[in-house]
Amino acid sequence: MLELFQSDWRDFWVGSESQEPAGAVFTRPEIVELILDMAGYSATDKHLSQFRLLEPSCGDGAFLVVAVRRLIESEQLHAKEIDWTAPHLSAAIRAADINLVSVKTAKGLVVAALNGAGCPPAEAKALAEKWIVQTDFLLCEWPNQFDFVIGNPPYVRLEDVPKRVMMRYRELFRTLTDRADLYIAFFERGLQLLSKSGTLAFICANRFTKNKYGEALRRLVAEKYHVRSYVNLEHTQPFLSEVSAYPAIVVVDRNKGKPTRAATLEDITPNTISSVRRESLGKRAPKRIVSQFASWYPKGEPWLTTSETEHGLLDSLNRTLPSLEDSGPRTKVGIGVATGADSVYVLKHLHPAIEVSRQIPLVMAADVGNEELQWSGRFLLNPFADEDDGTLVNLREYPGLSSYLAVHGDHLKQRHVAKDKPTTWFRTIDRIWPSLQHKSKLVIPDIQGSSTIGFDEGKFYPHHNLYYITSASWPLLALKALLRSDIVYQQVRAYSVQMRGGSVRFQAQTLRRVRLPSLQSLSDKIIARLVAVSQDKDQGAIDDAAREAYSVAR
Repeated sequence: MLELFQSDWRDFWVGSESQEPAGAVFTRPEIVELILDMAGYSATDKHLSQFRLLEPSCGDGAFLVVAVRRLIESEQLHAKEIDWTAPHLSAAIRAADINLVSVKTAKGLVVAALNGAGCPPAEAKALAEKWIVQTDFLLCEWPNQFDFVIGNPPYVRLEDVPKRVMMRYRELFRTLTDRADLYIAFFERGLQLLSKSGTLAFICANRFTKNKYGEALRRLVAEKYHVRSYVNLEHTQPFLSEVSAYPAIVVVDRNKGKPTRAATLEDITPNTISSVRRESLGKRAPKRIVSQFASWYPKGEPWLTTSETEHGLLDSLNRTLPSLEDSGPRTKVGIGVATGADSVYVLKHLHPAIEVSRQIPLVMAADVGNEELQWSGRFLLNPFADEDDGTLVNLREYPGLSSYLAVHGDHLKQRHVAKDKPTTWFRTIDRIWPSLQHKSKLVIPDIQGSSTIGFDEGKFYPHHNLYYITSASWPLLALKALLRSDIVYQQVRAYSVQMRGGSVRFQAQTLRRVRLPSLQSLSDKIIARLVAVSQDKDQGAIDDAAREAYSVAR
């Protein structure tokens, strides 16, 4: 055992009240069986005692116990009689966990499984002791490579790991960039430990497939390994308890150049799981749920979609059309104001004691609709000067504003932005540009399940949970129609990290990746048609107009 971790992983979580092992999320049995099948850990196809399996974060044994049962079944099929003391049997499995309670639980379950198969108690205990160790998988010196690295790595934010441990992890694993989750390091270490014909199969958060912190891991996999299977489970709940994770099954081996089979599941019913198993493992090309890719994102770019057809569309759009901001001169995407203290700066109505010039009508996400804005009557308190030069007002010139801010001064001065610059303690986190209020703009709620695009003719300032688009060239209603179309929503869904229930995020970085027809490619007739349907309730009419615009531009 490593000296660094002498007792229990939870001992290092100062102030934590959790009674569960840190980062533990336990997988449903049917999903465990599917993952082992997809990895090829099969009792009938292989004499499993001739292979080495590693479970790097065994928890209470969800994967480990099933693997042991398969090992026993394989031994019963391929050996005349099980020799419970055979060296190859004791070497067939290794499992690790940092949590002592989990290790003891897993050992008890493994002993019970072995006893149930006829293994004498002494030999069962010896095998469990050999197979399962309490250690930090990431820091342990593993003496062998493994044919299978399988499991459910912990869901722990790297910044929540004790600082001395985090620093060591960052020294050892080059994929731990930005604000990576700990499972990223489990991937890198697991891949390092694969034998030449080895397979890694994890169920983990799917965030690394699209976001910034997963870039280094995606690039590593693209350069040296092969994604055999990828099953996106973000719309399902494959765990025994309700968690807010967005999971996926990832199966990786060293067979570079081979095709990848991928799918996104809307449910995990027995029929669906059976279909995924059949199509992922079958010799024939899949046709229904699973898609086959000849090449899986070979440069380590974000894994945008599991649909080969949709991937082809996105690739075509990226090759032939400009991005949103390049589609027309002086077209820009921005985000609304973050105040750092909405309870102070966002007023439910015009405040009678504060100067009217310091109160700007504020549009919120809930106010936005495709047909028209339904303003809730809120105002934004503006401490910035009207000159749009970033300076703050002189509070002596605005006694009403000054008195109001003074009442809330203690609260405002506790913010980081105020501590960093005490003389400007009353500023909002984001700078307010007064001229933005008077510009015509599209306003787009961040998280939504469809394309809701509002139009503001120049009356409001956008709140921070809204993104906005201004343009000196586009007729904004024509642009609104395009952004409401299914063609654009497909792009947003591909580029966005999806949320529970299928919602997507219309963030600035996502909107900037959307490809549109260039304004100059569209005739006055097409522009007029887009404007005419921009606020229509009929999605079909919007999609028809958008398809015409896209077909002309490509």
